[in-house]
This record gives sequence, C-alpha cells and structure tokens, in this order.
Amino acid sequence: MMIEFKDVSFSYGEHSVLDGVSFSINAGEQVGLIGANGAGKSTIMKAALGLITCAGKITVDGMAMERENLSAIRKELGYVLQDSDNQMFMPTVLEDMIFGPINYGLSRKDAERLAEDTLQRLGLEYLKNRHNHKMSGGEKRMAAIATILAMQPKAMLMDEPSTALDPQNRRTLINTLNSLQVTKIIASHDLDLILDTCDRVLLLSDGKIAADGKADEILRDKALLEGNHLELPLCLSGRPSMK
Repeated sequence: MMIEFKDVSFSYGEHSVLDGVSFSINAGEQVGLIGANGAGKSTIMKAALGLITCAGKITVDGMAMERENLSAIRKELGYVLQDSDNQMFMPTVLEDMIFGPINYGLSRKDAERLAEDTLQRLGLEYLKNRHNHKMSGGEKRMAAIATILAMQPKAMLMDEPSTALDPQNRRTLINTLNSLQVTKIIASHDLDLILDTCDRVLLLSDGKIAADGKADEILRDKALLEGNHLELPLCLSGRPSMK
C-alpha cells in the first residue's frame, strides 16, 4: 500500500491550503502529520480519501484519484474521525462494526465473526453489546478504531485520535496503535503521541512540507518546531534538543 502525492495543491477560494505538496508513504510506515492550526493536516487526509478535488496527482495503491477509482480507494483506507460521535451511529458497537463489512458483501454471520475477532484482538470484547451513548469518550475512541479495523483496511488515517482522552485511555490508544500491523497516518497536535507511535514525521507549514524525516530527529529539533509555531513534546521539554 503506497500513498503518493505529487505537486498537490488545494485552495478555499483565494486561500491556499496545500501548495505543491509532494511525498510518498510506503506500506507499513507509521507517519505523523504535524503542524500548527491551518497548516494543511486535515486537508491532506481529505485529499487522500478523495473527499476534495485537488490539483496535482494523488495515487493510492497504484490507483489514480479519479471518480471511477474512489470506491476501491476508500475500501483500502480506514478513516478515524476526530469526533467519534460522528462515526458511531448504530445502536451498539457490534452493529456499527458489521455495518461496513455487510455493505461490502459479507454475510451477517461472517461480519459478526470478523467483528468479534477484532474486539478480542484489541481486548474490547466487553464493548460488543454496549450502547454508544453509554460509553466514555475513551471507549468510543477505541470502538471507532475497532469499527475501522473490521473493514480490514490496508492503511488507517486518524485525525487527532487522542483528543479528550484521559491518561489511561490515551495509553491504551498508544498501545493499540503500536500493535496494529497496517500503514498508519496520524494527524495530531499531541506530539508526545506522535513520538510514541510514529517512525516518520511530515511537518506542514502554510500548506507546504517544511520537514520530512525521522520522528525522533524532527521532534527533538527545538528550533525547527518553534520556527513553525510548535513546541517540543512534553516528554522532551526538559532535555536538550538535537539542535
């Protein structure tokens, strides 16, 4: 699974959000998208899913981002929204998890088996019959991830996955992300989360890529981060940066 952007640009009216962005993400990579508000992180997510039309070229698993390929592309990509309430819409977690696989042609029996296997793998069996309105924010977040995994995507795109999580649920999220054997792209202001879960970082600034490299190097570069309106991860704030 490769995701490739070549000279991709996008504007809202006269406001440029992405300006000639180029990068490629290979199968199995764990990539963090970081940047100040308005840098273009969420726009890249939307572009990768074909939710917006951009100038330039985007390919996913060799398929060009064109109307006739959108269904196949979206089947390969799992998208975890920032607000889990917008993702969980069926009465129970199980019903949410089987909705997508059934729509893609699985029998209800096979979809339920897949959902149960996914919950077991994540240690979330206790959520199977839980009503969505009776879950905590952390439980909803984990259930949303389970729902996407039940679709068996080749890559997962996540927008601010640690938002509103307490420390225990945040740690559970990190452990879960690190256990997943799929390509992951995580957009977040939580740089400690990025440091814990990603091996590569794309730093966006004013719609352009300001840096692309190893997470441990970029997230220790105080001058680079501060020059792009970010700060060192909290876990590194008391240590000397690399530059």
